[in-house]
Amino acid sequence: MLFHPKGDAEYGQYHIRFAEPRDAKGIINCMQSVMDERIYLVSEYYLLTERGEQERIRNLEDMTLVAEFDREIVGVLTIQRGMYKKTRHTASLGIAIISGHRHKGLGYRMIEEAINWCREKGIIKLNLEVFSHNRNAIALY
Repeated sequence: MLFHPKGDAEYGQYHIRFAEPRDAKGIINCMQSVMDERIYLVSEYYLLTERGEQERIRNLEDMTLVAEFDREIVGVLTIQRGMYKKTRHTASLGIAIISGHRHKGLGYRMIEEAINWCREKGIIKLNLEVFSHNRNAIALY
C-alpha cells in the first residue's frame, strides 16, 4: 500500500507492508533509533538478534507491519496475539516511528491496517501500553 503523507508532498511516498524476514535488520535499526530517544519506550536496547527478529516475523499467529520511506524502514507495528486458548481473541499492539516521520498520518494508517488484520483473524480486543507523558500517542490511540 502506498501512502502519501498529509501535508508535505516533497516527502515522497511511504510504503506500508507486512514484514518479511529480510527486514529484520531494518526493524532492529528502527526500533533502536526510537529507543535511543529514551522517551517513548521502556527498554533502552532492542533485545532480539537479527535471527530472533526473523523468527518472530515468521510466526503466523502474530503480525508485523513496516513502513518504508526511500527503502528505509522508518516505522514498525507489531500485533502479538494472546498465547492461551482463553486469550486468543486478544492481542497487544506496539508501534514505533522514527523521529522525522511522525505527525504525517503514518501511525494512523498503520493502526488502521492492523485493526483490519485483527478483524480478519478474529481478534476483538487490542491492548497497548503508553506513558502518560506521550500525548501524541494518546491522541492517536
